[in-house]
Parts: sequence; C-alpha cells; structure tokens
Amino acid sequence: MSDEERYARYHQGGRWQGLPVQVRDDAAPHFEPVTAHVFQRDDAEDTAEPFPDDAPDILMFGVPNKGMMAGQPTNVFLLGYVADGGPLMLVDTGDHGSEAALLDAIAASDIELSRITRIVLTHCHPDHVGNATMLKEATGAPVWAHPLEREQIERFRSDLVVDHWIEDGQQIDGDGFSVETIFTPGHSPGHVCLVEPRSRVLIAGDMISGFGSVGIFPPNGSMRQYIDSLRRLLAADEARPFSLTCPGHGPVIPATRAKIKEYIEHRQARETEVYDAVVGGAGTMTELLPIIYPGILDHLSFAARSTLQANLDKLVEDGRLTRDGERYMVAE
Repeated sequence: MSDEERYARYHQGGRWQGLPVQVRDDAAPHFEPVTAHVFQRDDAEDTAEPFPDDAPDILMFGVPNKGMMAGQPTNVFLLGYVADGGPLMLVDTGDHGSEAALLDAIAASDIELSRITRIVLTHCHPDHVGNATMLKEATGAPVWAHPLEREQIERFRSDLVVDHWIEDGQQIDGDGFSVETIFTPGHSPGHVCLVEPRSRVLIAGDMISGFGSVGIFPPNGSMRQYIDSLRRLLAADEARPFSLTCPGHGPVIPATRAKIKEYIEHRQARETEVYDAVVGGAGTMTELLPIIYPGILDHLSFAARSTLQANLDKLVEDGRLTRDGERYMVAE
C-alpha cells in the first residue's frame, strides 16, 4: 500500500481511523482519546479491559505535514484529566506552518489554550518541534527536551528556549500524573520515549511508526544506536508490558512487543540485503539505492538514501565493509 493510500485510509482531517473510538464525520477535526480501552495484547488470553480509573486521559491529533513528511501527519498528544478542567501536558508540537490546524483542533476539543502548562519534545526534528516556540509564547508553558537535541534545535527552531533538559529515566510531573522517560537515540541523538506508568501507554515519537519503518539520517542518526534502542524498548516491555503504542506518525499500535520484534527483524534483514548487494558488486549509493528501495516515491528518496547510508555506516563500523571514496567493498 502506498503512502497516499495509507493516508486516505487512516487519516481524516487530523483524526486517525485507527483510534479505538468512533470517528464522527460531522465533527470538526479535534483531539481524540486513545485511552478508551486497552487493546488485547497479541500474547494475552483475556479480552480488553478499561484503563485504570486514576490514569490520565491521553488525546491525540495528527497535524498535517508538507515536504518530505507529506501524507504522514505528526501525532501530537495532550495528557491530563480533561474533564476536570485542569492543566495539561503537550507532547510534540507538529511542523511550523501547521499552527492553524493545531490551534483549531485544540479549540474544537473545547480545551482552553491556557490549560497547556508543559511541553515535552520526544526529539527536535522540524515536524515535531515546529510549533514549540509559538505554543510556549502563547501559553507560557516550559519546554522539556534532551540536551543532545541542541544541534537539532539550532538547525530547525533556533528561537526556542528549552527550560528543562531531560535525563534518562526521569519522571516529568504533570497535574496529578507523571510520565517516565526512556532514552532512545538513533533516529535523533537525543530522542526519548515517554511512558505513562498507570496505563502503560508508550508515546514512542519516531522510534516506532504506524507507517512502515523509521528513517535514520546520518550524521545525526545512527543505525547502531537505533537498533540498540529498539532492544531497550523490548526489554522494558518484557519487564512490564506496554498496553499500546502511540507512534509519532500513523495510527495507534496495539501489539507493541510484536511491532518491536518486527522492527528488529526488519533491520537485520535490511542489513543482510545491503551486504549481499555489495557482495554482488553494487558498491555505490547510485548502484545500491534501486536495489534496496525499488520504486521509491520522490518525496521519500532523501529518507531512503539516508537510511541506506546508515546501514552502510553500521556495516563499516562492524568491520564487514570497507570504503574507498564513494565505493563500498567487502572487508578482507
């Protein structure tokens, strides 16, 4: 299924059809609840059960994107006790240029903008950090980000002032709830995932996508780190299972453990595919790209080239390939 077909199937005016709620065609685009029920896990025998009564609401809206991320809106989340009228935490902000869609969705959700009192960024790529400055100025909310994202902030949102630098395993307190951080570099140097401990919902940022795999962009992305981060998430799920995953793009993913295992297997298979192509004599990016990503859509070609480069870098780091200028060869 192409990206365009996925978009048409799942996304309607900012609302993902994969959410565990009935989407009303007559409603203005707004934040939808993802915590109505826990999905049945693929390794569980019982049926879905309600989230704990004391778990905060988690609402989700897909902010439209243009350019490289066209057709893959960025998911933005509001956490807190919505009906109580109290403060809320916003996770990620969407791309610069999508301000109107985001503000309209907040208003259509009957949420006062002033209720946003914390802004947490999973990472600082443009489609996640673009509206952070505008929201910080509009609400006065402090911003959290990982210190290894400084270079991304300078590049994509240099006017943003970060108030709190995130540490691995940190608890970020909301109003009557908290989220816990898991440091997951690879897609971006300071990428973090967030876990709401009562419901065990994983807000995965760009570690996991509802649309296929995740792009890795050297030199600020590392395939080795990304695979290590997948294994870290897998270990966390095995220690205390996640109920579901809210990805940075695409619909909610109910079977987190199965998805992480699928991702690890996919990366291992792709690495083998790249290595075998070099063994077969395709040693340059121009030669390798059509073999590894046949028929790639134009607006995704940069992501494909970057992720292929990340695979080649890892194979060189592992001592399986060597590089001479633009050509890669099997190490002797």
